[in-house]
Amino acid sequence: MNEQKEKHHEESRWASSPGYLEVIGIVLVIVLGTLFAYDRLLVPKVKVADLKGYLQTQKTLLAAGAISEEQWQRSLDTLEQVFREQPRHHLIILKDVVLHHDPDAELKLQ
Repeated sequence: MNEQKEKHHEESRWASSPGYLEVIGIVLVIVLGTLFAYDRLLVPKVKVADLKGYLQTQKTLLAAGAISEEQWQRSLDTLEQVFREQPRHHLIILKDVVLHHDPDAELKLQ
């Protein structure tokens, strides 16, 4: 009788604890979720902005009379708004100081 209780206790102990594959699955889900959240929320993303080229284009248009002073001022306000709307973890670097960059990482100023 005592043997049956021990055997039943041992069987129930093994049945209630997770197996190695379940533990590995749980750990993988946790690690992958943590890496995904870290990449999306915390890692600084580098963006490249061609500020010098944009301002040169705007000055040329202003000098040629293609845009008015008010339109030029509005474009500068829009430029400031684009910079302010970037998420906190985005780092904006001027194109003048970047040797090589991914075209997808370029911030569109137009």
